[in-house]
Amino acid sequence: MNVLNFIIANWDFILLIVAAVVAVVFAIFKGNKSVVMHMLYALVTDAETQLGGGVGSLKLAAVIDAIYPKLPGIIKTFISNETLVRWVEEALAKAKEAWAKNPALLEAYTEKPAEAAQNDAQSVGEAKAE
Repeated sequence: MNVLNFIIANWDFILLIVAAVVAVVFAIFKGNKSVVMHMLYALVTDAETQLGGGVGSLKLAAVIDAIYPKLPGIIKTFISNETLVRWVEEALAKAKEAWAKNPALLEAYTEKPAEAAQNDAQSVGEAKAE
């Protein structure tokens, strides 16, 4: 009975606390979503370069498998698999737009790390020779 009286007497304060907690969780969720979208953009590009075309479900599985362990705990708590799939599709749409505007983005990303290191070493050697 005392708990009920306390709630009745302080309902406005309790409501304010609940609203503040919801606002903080929402702000954290929205801030983390933008970080996750950047990570998904990179993972989608990586999957596209490694797996090529025609294997959409395999690329989707690879991206989700790569991103899920990296997700912040607060996001894992509040998102479903369908939401994660939707985010991957959003990141893919943005990536396709970027690739269409500037095909060099995808080409630069497909350059193998060993080739990039070799090109960098050659550039350094040429710069020293000059």
